[in-house]
Amino acid sequence: MILSSTWLVTLSRQLNVLSIAAALVPVAIGLLYWRHLTPTGRCLWACSLLASLLLGVMCEYGRIVWHNNILPLRSQVWLETVLLTAAYYYTFTSPKRRIIPWLIGAFTLGAIGETVWLMDWRVGNGPYLHVLQAMLLIGVVLAYFEQLLNNPSPGPLKRNPMFVASVGVMFYYAGTVFVYVLERIMRQDTDQIRMMFNIEYALRIVALNGGIAAALWLIGRQRGRPARAFR
Repeated sequence: MILSSTWLVTLSRQLNVLSIAAALVPVAIGLLYWRHLTPTGRCLWACSLLASLLLGVMCEYGRIVWHNNILPLRSQVWLETVLLTAAYYYTFTSPKRRIIPWLIGAFTLGAIGETVWLMDWRVGNGPYLHVLQAMLLIGVVLAYFEQLLNNPSPGPLKRNPMFVASVGVMFYYAGTVFVYVLERIMRQDTDQIRMMFNIEYALRIVALNGGIAAALWLIGRQRGRPARAFR
């Protein structure tokens, strides 16, 4: 069965919008339990609000109105990485957390370097920022898993908010980094590129937004009953 290009374009746009709208779920849960969120939880919530939702809307606006969304897309990647990495900074209990600010600084310099000197804006978005993002976030997730092995949590892992979020982060970034790497290589095969991005949008909906939403819900349930946000 051969999928038509028109159908792939329609599906891609619908999944993209749905992936942005899905960020409303963790944002709403975070507001509901705002008073009970830990610093880690507030970093996850800020990632959903600022990176996934607001910058996601700007990316879609840029695509439709400006016909170029590279700048908001790269801003989204940078902010998403910084906020998620900051969440792990508050989660780590060993001295290894001291390296987190240095990693964020190196990632920021890499993002600026590719944006200013290595990227051709006429061709499209550069792949190196996404590769650095995946390396950094997968690395901190693995370090967190190592911490859990050395210092097991008292309860089951399915009730550990950061473990639940980490599973989503791992699935999403390990499963989608290839999309941005292969995009430049397969530029002529537009249908294949759209299909890969459809996978990326679906993983974002289920893994990233779902994992963060579940983590925020667990934090709120474990630390107190729902309360009015910012009250």
